Amino acid sequence: MDASRDNDDELQSICDDIRRRQRYRPAPKAIADVLSSLLARRGYARERAVADCRAAWRQAAGTKLAEHSCAGNIRRGVLEVTVRNSAVAQELTFLKKKLLQELNRLAPDQSIRDLRIRVGELG
Repeated sequence: MDASRDNDDELQSICDDIRRRQRYRPAPKAIADVLSSLLARRGYARERAVADCRAAWRQAAGTKLAEHSCAGNIRRGVLEVTVRNSAVAQELTFLKKKLLQELNRLAPDQSIRDLRIRVGELG
């Protein structure tokens, strides 16, 4: 009986030792998660969003105003728009409500709630 108990204890000790030494590999990551992380790290998503926003701006502003203005980044729902001169800035200020509605229709994922218009060199 004592030998049987010693064998059981030794077997239990060996099993515990094996469990302690086992190394578990993490499950493979989904390709969608890897691509999403890569795009975010490299900034491609942001570049794409800016390009989409600029295209929406050109369409919302129309050809005449788009020639004299350029959409920039969106920060906290505010689209930065650079214009050539104060006359264009004033015209855009008058059309701000209409432009915001059109931009939100054309680019709903950007959720633009305001425009920040400033005079400067177009890029």
